[in-house]
Amino acid sequence: MAAPTVLFYNLDSEKGRKIKLLCLTMKLRARSVSPAEYGIPLEELLQGKGEKNLAENGDFSEEMLVMAHLSNGQLDAFLQGFRRKKIPPVSLKAVLTPSNSTWDSRKLREELLREREAMEKTPVI
Repeated sequence: MAAPTVLFYNLDSEKGRKIKLLCLTMKLRARSVSPAEYGIPLEELLQGKGEKNLAENGDFSEEMLVMAHLSNGQLDAFLQGFRRKKIPPVSLKAVLTPSNSTWDSRKLREELLREREAMEKTPVI
């Protein structure tokens, strides 16, 4: 089974350091993704495969986390750890699924932004 991993995007900050420390205490692998890796499919990125491409446009500055291969308990504990340690939220978060594992980081970001926009437009009943 693949190692539980959290991919970090644009979190070279104090907040990112706190999240990486949370991963360390939970024995989760933490991996920062560079803009040169944004075009690599997520499943290849997690396996350490794929070609870096500095020439491709489409870098983004939003913070994003991708949680891969975490059990339901690990996922719950990770998200609760944010509240417990008073870590500010990361607005773009995703869990790796069979559907999105073939997407690259840019496509995932686009989909997350679309979902967020749709949720913001949905009236609360």
